[in-house]
Amino acid sequence: SGAFSDRYLLEDQPLKVIFGMVICGYVIGSDEGVLYIRGEYPKSIEALNGSINKLKKLGLLGENILGTDFSFDLGICIGQGAYICGEETALIASIEGRRAEVDVRPPFPVTEGLYKKPTVVNNVETLAAATGILINGSEKFSSIGNKKSAGTKLVCLDSFFNNPGVYEIDMGTPMKKIFNDIGGGYKEPVKAFQIGGPLGGVVPINEIDNLNLDFQEFTAKGFMLGHASVVSIPKDFSMSEYIHHLFEFSAEESCGKCFPGRLGSYRGKEMFDQAKKKTAKIPLKLLEELLVTMKKGCLCALCGAIPTPIQNILKYFGDEMKNDMVKDN
Repeated sequence: SGAFSDRYLLEDQPLKVIFGMVICGYVIGSDEGVLYIRGEYPKSIEALNGSINKLKKLGLLGENILGTDFSFDLGICIGQGAYICGEETALIASIEGRRAEVDVRPPFPVTEGLYKKPTVVNNVETLAAATGILINGSEKFSSIGNKKSAGTKLVCLDSFFNNPGVYEIDMGTPMKKIFNDIGGGYKEPVKAFQIGGPLGGVVPINEIDNLNLDFQEFTAKGFMLGHASVVSIPKDFSMSEYIHHLFEFSAEESCGKCFPGRLGSYRGKEMFDQAKKKTAKIPLKLLEELLVTMKKGCLCALCGAIPTPIQNILKYFGDEMKNDMVKDN
């Protein structure tokens, strides 16, 4: 969903990810690691398999690595592309061969995870950063950015930028500099950006000047940086259509376990279906109540975070959508 940084790391920098997992295994006393990769990424699977086989031949993976007491092996589990498997408990369920559903927590995976054993789940970029931190020291890493948003971040800029691509950028860098200097500005008029995937906030273009690449800053302004992918929304694209797309996405990708996620997404989609067909206007009060219910009641961030971008759109683009809305008494 706008992010291709993980694919870049898995396909072009697989050793960084693998060594991050080896480091983690050594620290927690684990002898087994699992790389969960969606089946739509065949090049990632191929690159990792090749690297794992080479490392085994060199004695850097497997039993008694380099003649020590430390043993660590890696396996790849190929997923079927379910977005919910980005959530750690659903990912664990999928690896075990169960239906990919979110589990109620506690217990958390670090207490009871894969096959009921303590399990550490990290994303690709975190693991890739671990090797550099170990080699160069944590002080060097934390000297970039600030205490809570330290180090560097891979930022994905989409095809609306003159210089699209994935860039490693220091935390704390002004978003204006990233978009204009690094991204080279826009190919066509843009009115907003969804940053951090479908669960990330929708940032109007005039708010970009007031933000830095900082997790806390984004949260304080009511947005979410997330994995820092940028999806541009063209000036002439309907925001009602965009909200419909978000509800449709969460309805399709929900695991179906909790009522607010399973039913809330479909009720939201139905509202905007009617607005698209011009058969009924969207009751604003009911929509706001639905968003609050999903935000507070969903088991995980898939459906629980979808209200954030929708509330951003209602706040900043309410005037554009007024013909599709009706205020309840």
